[in-house]
Amino acid sequence: MLDTAKVGVTLLLIAFVGIHALFYLSQRQLMYFPSRDRVQPGEVGLMNVEEVVLRDQDGDTLLSWFGRARAGRPTILFFHGNGGAVNHRAHRFRGLMADGFGLFMLGYPGYGGSDGRPSEHAFLEAAGLAYRYLLGEGLGPDDIVIYGESIGSGVAVQLAATVGAKGLVLEAPLSSAVDVAREHYPWLLSGLLMKDTYRSVDYIDRVDMPVLVLHGENDRIVPIEFGLRLYEEARYPKTFVRIPGAGHNDLHLHQTDEIAGNFIESL
Repeated sequence: MLDTAKVGVTLLLIAFVGIHALFYLSQRQLMYFPSRDRVQPGEVGLMNVEEVVLRDQDGDTLLSWFGRARAGRPTILFFHGNGGAVNHRAHRFRGLMADGFGLFMLGYPGYGGSDGRPSEHAFLEAAGLAYRYLLGEGLGPDDIVIYGESIGSGVAVQLAATVGAKGLVLEAPLSSAVDVAREHYPWLLSGLLMKDTYRSVDYIDRVDMPVLVLHGENDRIVPIEFGLRLYEEARYPKTFVRIPGAGHNDLHLHQTDEIAGNFIESL
């Protein structure tokens, strides 16, 4: 009987270690879901948007989209979520550019025909490159609004903690990727194993600009309490908007472009 118990415990330990080893080795495949096809803006009806090819210090190319602002209007530097690619956000260009705002949407490494592989470090390097590109186009910090969607909020917060901008908009943001992993997999030692942690809660108090947080009350992927936790750590001025009836992937159907636009106007 004792030997049987030992065998059972040993098997459980082997399974536990094996599952964690599998998670560690495949975690980025479980976190990032890129569409790798290169698509031109005109193919999705965005005739006033251009593809911009950025090159990093290693010569890798990032294929981003840029819709220029009307004179005197700010430009939104947009970091999208972990799935699809820039071309899947054509509706965001239409919605956010409707009032004359510019919109630069970063093409992440490994997404939409861009070189490289997805990772937090690669995304942050690319974000800095995009910000410097806008400065090189003659924009100043007060001409730029940083905007992060879902996992892109982690990129947006860390960039905003180190550069100047007119404001920061966070849509369905995570306090950290570790918090989200613990919510969905409480038995997993995610805090010890995760390579890409996106600990926005550790950076948000360094952000010295107005902050808007938008979060759906029915978000089951990144529950609203994580957005609230991030908001509580942010400096003033700050605004939190609950979106009744909204989940994680349908926020744009609940007038978030209009809410964000009004926030930007107020700046």
